[in-house]
Amino acid sequence: MLTLCFESAVLCSDVHLSANTDKISTAFINWLKESCLGKIEANPEWLLILGDLFDAWIGDDILEANTPEYLNRLVSILKEINQSGVKVGIMHGNRDFLIGEDFCKKTQTMLLPQEIVLAHNQSKSNYLLTHGDQLCTDDKEHQDFRKMVLSAQWKEIFLKKDISDRLLIASQMRKESTYAKSRKRQEIMDVNVSEVENQLDYANASIIIHGHTHRPGSYELPSGRKRIVLPDWRIFKNKLSGGGLLLESSGICQLSL
Repeated sequence: MLTLCFESAVLCSDVHLSANTDKISTAFINWLKESCLGKIEANPEWLLILGDLFDAWIGDDILEANTPEYLNRLVSILKEINQSGVKVGIMHGNRDFLIGEDFCKKTQTMLLPQEIVLAHNQSKSNYLLTHGDQLCTDDKEHQDFRKMVLSAQWKEIFLKKDISDRLLIASQMRKESTYAKSRKRQEIMDVNVSEVENQLDYANASIIIHGHTHRPGSYELPSGRKRIVLPDWRIFKNKLSGGGLLLESSGICQLSL
């Protein structure tokens, strides 16, 4: 498992950017500027995006097509953050698992594996970071879907299709996902606690931080260790919510909008 040593890191996930999320896109870019650039004391060492940066990513070649304005702005701010000295890592989520090396080259970011360990240089604290959908083992339907779309064969067939066809397929998959969620019990779509404990054991970590479930907060595990869920970005009743976390030697603090 990849281990990154760090002094400070900004974390976020589940921004779900698309051409239809202008308010969220603007707020996210402003949040990135405030969280990662121009700090009086010091900028963070890392910006780590733990999956679902996009509501759907149909392939890196979308960057060479008629690129929507939100995407141009995102590419620009990620490059600016990297050029300021903040390293940027992006993890696949269940919506943007087709982000590839071309995207990373364009944005000057690095693609992370589905699980990494953050080891603090001073406090010696180990954090396990992941998107989180692989932890929802009670949701058999999602795990079967995940296995299918992450297969090399499925990716190869999908990426050979025209962009217009891929957009239609992605739209249909989102509709089917929304319908499937409406039929499931909430607890099935949450993480399996035993699986979380097993992953913490394997990583030799005391805290796991993830996204995916859209249930932000801090939860104590049976072992006494901690599970922290990052906030998802959304607009509900005309109110925007989102944000992330800052990890430092002094601990963890919220980075609100």
